[in-house]
Amino acid sequence: MDFMALLGRCLGNFKMVEKVLATFRDTGWSDLCQLEEAVNLSNFQAIEEVSHRFKGAASNVSATGLRELLARVEQFGREQNCAELTAILPQLRSEWEDFRRYAEVFVPSPKTAANDLIARSLDSSEARHACIGC
Repeated sequence: MDFMALLGRCLGNFKMVEKVLATFRDTGWSDLCQLEEAVNLSNFQAIEEVSHRFKGAASNVSATGLRELLARVEQFGREQNCAELTAILPQLRSEWEDFRRYAEVFVPSPKTAANDLIARSLDSSEARHACIGC
């Protein structure tokens, strides 16, 4: 991730950065699932279409690692190269997970935010419990 490039694209607006990252996190996950399904079905037209769209979105959020992998996926789809497509999927998933963890720092997903709230609630109840002197 090139955060400064993304911030520049968003004209220095951190709220816009958060919105862009959250949107890409959601649409990117869907694209990744569609891409994996297309590879499993050897649907080369879908591979090309989804990887091209996903690549553009990755470029827009300055996720350069994802963009580079997706450019290769798109090319392998054009070439109908099943072996390379199958081999690159684990790399793509790993790079996606790296992006997702990075995005969580700026925009926690609702599930993560709820888990953090529960953890803080437990921590504070334990602190109250310790103060009671039981």
